[in-house]
Amino acid sequence: MQKIYNYYKRIISGMGKTLDVITIVLMLSMVGVVFYQVIMRQLFERPPIWGEEISVTLMIWFVFLGIVLGLEENLHIGIGMFVSKLPPKARFVIEVFVSFLILVLSILLLVYGYRMASRMFEIGTALTATGLPAAIHYAVVPIAGILMVLVMLGKIAGQIINRKELPE
Repeated sequence: MQKIYNYYKRIISGMGKTLDVITIVLMLSMVGVVFYQVIMRQLFERPPIWGEEISVTLMIWFVFLGIVLGLEENLHIGIGMFVSKLPPKARFVIEVFVSFLILVLSILLLVYGYRMASRMFEIGTALTATGLPAAIHYAVVPIAGILMVLVMLGKIAGQIINRKELPE
C-alpha cells in the first residue's frame, strides 16, 4: 500500500510542478495584458477593446488553478493552534474530517462546474470583445474540481497510511 501511495504522491507532485508553470504563465500573461492596456490608454489614448476580457479570463483561470496548488502545498487556512493542543487521536480525526469536507467541496465543484460549463457551451454565448465562448470562464471550474479531488484523495490516503499508532 505504501508503494502505491508513494507512486501517487509522485504523480501529484508532478502535477503540482506543471500547475506551477501554468499559473506562472497565466499570471505573467495577465500582467502583460494589463500593462499593455494601461500603456495604450495612457500614452496613446487607444485602449484595446479585448484587454479587459482577456485579463479577467486569465485571472479566473489563475485563481482556480491556484486553489489546487494551495491544497497540494497545504497553503489553505487552518486553525492549527487549536488542533495542535488536542490529543493525537482527536487531532487525527479532525484532520481527516476536514480533508473529507474539502473533498466533498471538490466533488461539488466538479459536478456543478461541469453542469454550468456544459450549459454555457450549449447556449453558445460569446464574450463581446473577443468573440470567445463565454463558457471559457466556467470551463476551469470542473478542471480545478477534478484536480482538487485527486489531491484530496492523496491527502486522505496519506493521513490514514502514514498515521502513527495512536494511544487509546
